[in-house]
Amino acid sequence: MRLFSRLSRGFALRPPPSTVAAHSTVMAAAGLGGAVGRRRWRSAAPLRCWSRGKSAEPYSRYDPLHAKHGPAAETYVPPATEARIRSLQQQIGKAHAAGKYDEARLAAAECRELALSHFGPDHPVSASAVNNLALVHRSLGERERATALYREALVLYRRSVGAEHQSTATVASNLALLLRDSSVATQPAAEGATEEDGELGGRGWTGESSADGATRGGGGGGRGGGEDGVAGGGLANGGGGAAGDALQEARSLLEGAILTRRRLMGETHPEVSLGMAQLATVLRAQGDLGAASDLLERATEQLDASRFAAEAQAGEGAKVTARLGALLAGALNSLGLLRKQQGRFAEAQSLYTRASSLYDTCTSTSSPDAVVCRHNLAELALAAGDETRARAIQLDIVRRVEAGTERSAAD
Repeated sequence: MRLFSRLSRGFALRPPPSTVAAHSTVMAAAGLGGAVGRRRWRSAAPLRCWSRGKSAEPYSRYDPLHAKHGPAAETYVPPATEARIRSLQQQIGKAHAAGKYDEARLAAAECRELALSHFGPDHPVSASAVNNLALVHRSLGERERATALYREALVLYRRSVGAEHQSTATVASNLALLLRDSSVATQPAAEGATEEDGELGGRGWTGESSADGATRGGGGGGRGGGEDGVAGGGLANGGGGAAGDALQEARSLLEGAILTRRRLMGETHPEVSLGMAQLATVLRAQGDLGAASDLLERATEQLDASRFAAEAQAGEGAKVTARLGALLAGALNSLGLLRKQQGRFAEAQSLYTRASSLYDTCTSTSSPDAVVCRHNLAELALAAGDETRARAIQLDIVRRVEAGTERSAAD
């Protein structure tokens, strides 16, 4: 599980209506991660930055399309507050990627306060700052605080860019996955299963995904050692009460996010497949294994096709192929967990094995995603009574983690 998405490199003041129309597909968020419209999943793209002056026309050194509206792109210098916000965004991303969550929290809290005071609450930059602070609190295991912040960010995005926007869908997914994890954590899980968030959007900076999200460091900081590398959760039935209500809310949020992405991106876009895989984990937690299985099968088929198409196009680049490979691995891993629950061990082993190979190729052998998937293989071997194989896989996991720690220390 790669820990967190790419940095975006700008922040926006709301442009005039004519510019909004021209940029209907622009990610109007200034968080970490982000790109443009249908191609958002491909790579991070700088967001637009406008002056806060009296002029009604935008100008930006980050947006060549609108350079004609103001000073030459290379001469524009953003106000000090905006420059500070941008600097803080970079600090948050670096600290978070390094697992320095307390440092990231301080920077994210300052960024939120500056954004709200400088841009006001009805602005996507403020919404993005709130979302990113929520993600840091989630990484620290502070779920109640993270939930409140995600709710705040969702309200701000709906007010600033509308309900039918990719950034709004991203935050809705972030909140849904946290609600799912929190509800599952309050219920007894099956043996060997613990809470986990995953690459498929579980730790999404605004305007990203992961999914997820990325679901990105392992071990501490609120990450569990659970089986589901896609978006995780224990194996308990959702049941009723507060936990059941949270799961139902998570389901509604994810269903809405999928509809938004379908309208904006098309039925087979990787972000739609991502949402389907995330929704499947909620359905599984509610005990609806049949519906979860159908969604995961469709998600893996679509992601497999997307990855094949990306590999066939020379211009796609290795990063795109790796990203799609990691998403596919997450969906396969989650489907493997479902097959294990259904007692179909041979299918589960095949799915886990393929997912593990993809993770090793598309991330690294010591990435959290790869480690979680290897853990799943070990748990499956134990369930099948093969303790020797399980022990060998567990030792392999230790070697992977130690190697990753040594590389991090060297860096």
